[in-house]
Amino acid sequence: MIEAILKNRRAIHLDLNPLSVFWVSTLVRNVDLNKLVDEFESLKQKFLKRKPETESEISETLEKYPYPHGIRLPKSSDVRTIEQLFSRRQLAQLALLRDLIRQVKDKTIQDHLLLSFSSSLNKFNLTFHYTKTTGGGDSAVFRYYRYRMAPDPGQLVLMEIFGTKFKRLLAAKREMLRVVTDADSRAKVVKGTATDLNLIESETVDYIYADPPYGKKIQYLDLSVMWNAWLDLEVTEADYELEAIEGGEHNKTKDDYKNLISESIREMFRVLKFDRWMSFVFQHQDPAYWHLIVDSAEKAGFEYAGAVRQNNGQTSFKKRQHPFTVLSGQLIINFRKVRNPKSIMKANLGGDVTDLIHQAIEDIIAHHHGATVEEINDDIVIKFMELNILDLVAKKYKDLTPFLTANFDFDKETQKYNLKKEEKFRANIPVEVRIKYYIVSMMRRLEREGKYPNVDDIYLEIMPLLQNGKTPEKQTILNVLETIAIQTGDDQWKLDEVEQRELFNKF
Repeated sequence: MIEAILKNRRAIHLDLNPLSVFWVSTLVRNVDLNKLVDEFESLKQKFLKRKPETESEISETLEKYPYPHGIRLPKSSDVRTIEQLFSRRQLAQLALLRDLIRQVKDKTIQDHLLLSFSSSLNKFNLTFHYTKTTGGGDSAVFRYYRYRMAPDPGQLVLMEIFGTKFKRLLAAKREMLRVVTDADSRAKVVKGTATDLNLIESETVDYIYADPPYGKKIQYLDLSVMWNAWLDLEVTEADYELEAIEGGEHNKTKDDYKNLISESIREMFRVLKFDRWMSFVFQHQDPAYWHLIVDSAEKAGFEYAGAVRQNNGQTSFKKRQHPFTVLSGQLIINFRKVRNPKSIMKANLGGDVTDLIHQAIEDIIAHHHGATVEEINDDIVIKFMELNILDLVAKKYKDLTPFLTANFDFDKETQKYNLKKEEKFRANIPVEVRIKYYIVSMMRRLEREGKYPNVDDIYLEIMPLLQNGKTPEKQTILNVLETIAIQTGDDQWKLDEVEQRELFNKF
């Protein structure tokens, strides 16, 4: 929604979780920043004067101010109720701070301070897995997708956390105000579900960006219970019934998930204009979900228009734990609403699955000049999903790491897989691409040794590797070399990193 507003568009944000609705509606609401800062400073001084530290002060505060009590957590949690996620000191200080915020008369300013308060909850609890070396860390909900008690949550200071969160909110609001001053007039924030878009007339929407739950990976309503409780946001049984997940406290099935996703896609098709686009975020590990989404979209009338990988630039905790098996980023599946849609046809393998995978990996390695495991996995997912054969491939290879280790060389420095030394490409890859790959691989290896080859060195090393196809002339190799390297000294060549990045970004 905020991106749409910054692009001078009108937008509707729809979410079943009241926490999401509260966050977004507050972010886009106009507010007097000077008054907001004044209220924050006043609030800070009141809190510091009354902050409970001693056991008697803590007991007195807990008796005086309400806090979430007796609210059950999901069964996967280490403790049973919300108050057990906090020390008595944390409960008392949070209860006092929330009460001081609730006393602010201006509702818009109060909500902005509550937004900073809700963000502070992430760090100020006993599930916060503190990282001593960096002073950072994560709440267990974001690291483990459950309420897991931390062995050492750290002794963090609430007002320091709250102050930092407030400064970030203030910076975001100032950035928005520099671009647009009427954000709330362009925004419509709705608590609801895409299975029922009656608030939107048919064929009136220009673009849809859908980021649904990822099957059984994250139970959003279950995991939001701590935040919703502190903010007094109600989640009803009807909300749980409509949540498109698998599993969770309500033991929802894969059929439940499929039916809700299908209903949502049909409604999105209805409200979207013809010749417009819907983007669907995909982060499942099970290829069956890909077919569920694409099949549902095609049945609704959409035409599949391709998928792209989106790297979020961050490395998750699970990615750090399992660097060779966990994907980074996500896929964006794009669909168009057209009057005569074409369907994806199931491909004929025409050969052994192992050979198909090997050729696909070679192609990815060639285009990326050596490829990381996530680049290989993500590109293969897109390639085989589009052929509608990923489920067949997945039956034989649930994890590509052993196959990669057995058939390719791994460079620990670059974290990339490459062809084994002196091995030729099997795949039908254009000769220019193969030449680029071999030149870059050779020159990177030599550069680490402080060596720079001449044209003859390059020609003599890579020519034998190109014999399984049409043998190129020496001039062809030189032409490719000039696009990715610069000459240094007497016929010595060095990779031009700038040109190389620009060249291979095209793939």
